[in-house]
Amino acid sequence: MRVLLAVILSCCATPATAQQLKPWSGGMTPTLALRDIDGKPHRLEDYRGKVVLVNFWATWCDPCRAEMPAMNKLRASLAGRPFAVLAVNLAESESRIRRFMEQVPLEFVVLLDRDSGAAKAWKARVLPVSFVLDAGGRIRYSALGEIDWAQDGVRKAILALMPREAIQPRAALSASSP
Repeated sequence: MRVLLAVILSCCATPATAQQLKPWSGGMTPTLALRDIDGKPHRLEDYRGKVVLVNFWATWCDPCRAEMPAMNKLRASLAGRPFAVLAVNLAESESRIRRFMEQVPLEFVVLLDRDSGAAKAWKARVLPVSFVLDAGGRIRYSALGEIDWAQDGVRKAILALMPREAIQPRAALSASSP
């Protein structure tokens, strides 16, 4: 309960201005094994080979809600490439999350961190907080606070983490196929 209170207070203190991706120097990637809003299990290991955006959020957090449409745009702009978004909701009821998703359709996986265990493991003390993992599962960037995921610099940083064959122009890929 203390962690949840600290996150709530920190969320209120987060500046409203959009943040940037920062290179990660915080150590190893914690495990992540949660169920999605439909009950399907997801493990971070299942996403190896993809660049993954792990975002900790809550419906009551204004900056969290504000950045969701930009995450949808980023995911759409990288469609067909090895990229995934895992939005980890912090200890809210499924009904509350579903009501939010009716207002703001989310085109990515929403995971439920019912007991805040994942948030503790990832040291997610402020919302929103995001981590960008490379295709090998290592955290490469973090963002504390709201970020405009649709900005070109963010997209380029994510593309740079993808396996080389995933970022070649599609015409070049088909031309090189036997």
